[in-house]
Amino acid sequence: GIDDYVVKPFSSKEIMLRVNAILRRTAKGDSSVENSDGHIVFKKEGLIADITAYRVIIDGTQADMAPKEYDLLFFLIRNKNIAVPREKILTEVWGYDYYGDDRTLDTHMKLLRKSLGPYAHFITTIRGLGYRFDG
Repeated sequence: GIDDYVVKPFSSKEIMLRVNAILRRTAKGDSSVENSDGHIVFKKEGLIADITAYRVIIDGTQADMAPKEYDLLFFLIRNKNIAVPREKILTEVWGYDYYGDDRTLDTHMKLLRKSLGPYAHFITTIRGLGYRFDG
């Protein structure tokens, strides 16, 4: 159904403000939106990931993660609710020429889950395929 109506002419800023307002209303405790500072922020339960500022807050405490863990988490958040193949993760997070051992991904995923603590369950392993962020 209709949630909002905009009369022409309208500015792009007006559209962005209305879209963000709708996202806030419909997020139900889960959002990934651009805030007033222009930062892209994901929030769910006690997990806050500020992709623009390269910062993750877990239950009010800033997480101490390796740069690759941040890259991996932010990539998964950007592909939220999508089963991402291991090869795509390796290509996008490690670089298109990455030909290393695919156990590297397993190791970093284990470290990322440990860093996320009580929110590790947001990352689901899809056997034979890759991973999905269900946050």
